[in-house]
Amino acid sequence: MRDLTSEIERVLARTSCDCHASPPRAPRVLLTEGDAAEVVLELLRDHGPGKGVVLVYDEVTYSILASSVETRLRSEGFEVFGHAVTGADERNVEAVESLMAGAGIGVAVGGGTVIDVCKLAAHRSRKPFVSVPTTLSHDGIASPVASIAFRGRKHRASVAATGPISVVADLSVLRSSPRRLKVAGAGDLLAKVTALKDWELGALHSGEVVCERAYAAELEAIRCAEEFVVGATDDVEVLLRGLLLSGIAMSLVGSSRPASGSEHLISHQIDALGKSRGLHGEQVALATVLMARYHESLNGRWWRDPRLGWRSVRGLLEAAGAPTSFRDLNLEREDVVEAVVRAPEIRPERVTILHIGRPGREEVERLLDETGLM
Repeated sequence: MRDLTSEIERVLARTSCDCHASPPRAPRVLLTEGDAAEVVLELLRDHGPGKGVVLVYDEVTYSILASSVETRLRSEGFEVFGHAVTGADERNVEAVESLMAGAGIGVAVGGGTVIDVCKLAAHRSRKPFVSVPTTLSHDGIASPVASIAFRGRKHRASVAATGPISVVADLSVLRSSPRRLKVAGAGDLLAKVTALKDWELGALHSGEVVCERAYAAELEAIRCAEEFVVGATDDVEVLLRGLLLSGIAMSLVGSSRPASGSEHLISHQIDALGKSRGLHGEQVALATVLMARYHESLNGRWWRDPRLGWRSVRGLLEAAGAPTSFRDLNLEREDVVEAVVRAPEIRPERVTILHIGRPGREEVERLLDETGLM
């Protein structure tokens, strides 16, 4: 077992900001190779939450890892209340929240859906939880934001939650996860290229405060994504580090603002269409290429570094074997045009290049042609 916490905190301490008097504490991050159940057990012993533990998983992650966690905890006298998540929706959150009432802590073993359900239930219950990711497809591993579908809707909304007190990352499990999921995680990190510039527009046009430490953490997360893509090996540790930094950046400001801009709004609208076969990271990555081109057209404060331009992002997606066309996700041109035009409706209060520029359908068509995304 290796503790990555101090390394993450050193990265955060490199940049000062006016938001925090001292570098913030990161959640405890523990790396292990094949014995995650034992590490979770030791964590719960140290935390001393009592004997009640809510274990959250889905059908797949139960067989991958959660069953061994359950067995180990029960063998040491912990009372385990299990819940198999069937979707990132309000019904599952309420079920886990109900179990939390009789327990001291939650343990989420899975991907984005499982972790988001557990984190929101823990937040509502005012109970801590431990994040045990089985994939690296998103930056919600350590973030205080959950993406949940409410009131029977198909598409999700991002809501404030509570980040984990600890992350247990079993590198052997993460390495064995499908390559597509890891590439999607890198795509989610590359989306910070436009999210950060949208954040700057928020500061310029509505007086938002940009936390320099969170900003720097996201830049490092982008670098981790680049290193993962261009590296000679499938380095899950560098990808994990980037996803953790992005999640912690959101914790620093208490919202998804450093990590989510116009590209995420487009992805949410794509979700609402119900036609995409793409993963979240795939959708936001393609939307990043599109919005990077739009920023270059309108935003005089766009990145001067060419590696952060739309061509570079598109090149990284191609090198990673990620989708490079919305058609790869089962979307037609009109679907994408509709999603981009309507994207500002998702978060009307959040300033992005789409709120300022408000592109019409012809403009979106032009952007799709210029970037070759259709």
